[in-house]
Amino acid sequence: MSRSDIDALNTMFVQGLTTGDAALVASVYGTGAHLMPPGSDVVAGAAIQQFWQDVIDSGVSGGALDTVAFEEHGDVAVEEGVYRMEVGDQVVDHGKYIVVHRRQDDGSWRLGTDIWNSSRPEAAPGA
Repeated sequence: MSRSDIDALNTMFVQGLTTGDAALVASVYGTGAHLMPPGSDVVAGAAIQQFWQDVIDSGVSGGALDTVAFEEHGDVAVEEGVYRMEVGDQVVDHGKYIVVHRRQDDGSWRLGTDIWNSSRPEAAPGA
């Protein structure tokens, strides 16, 4: 896996958010992929597209994924990065992520495990 492979997947992901296309976002995930979003159970299979559709329906209309580091180990590569989610021109969340990429049977790379958490301060209880 090269940095350009990661950049291409990240570009497709952000393009899907920007155009409101949850199917495009979901297309970067491979067979057997899992999301581990904050405050949620694991999301897998067809539920991945629905998860991102719900995010888009909530108003998220863009963002960014910036790779900080990655390393490859055979058919697995680990990416560390920072993200930003936007509604219009306003940043509504930012944080960090780890993605475990997996080489697919056809030789392409896709996201296998995707976990992230916000860097925004948590609201005080009862707030």
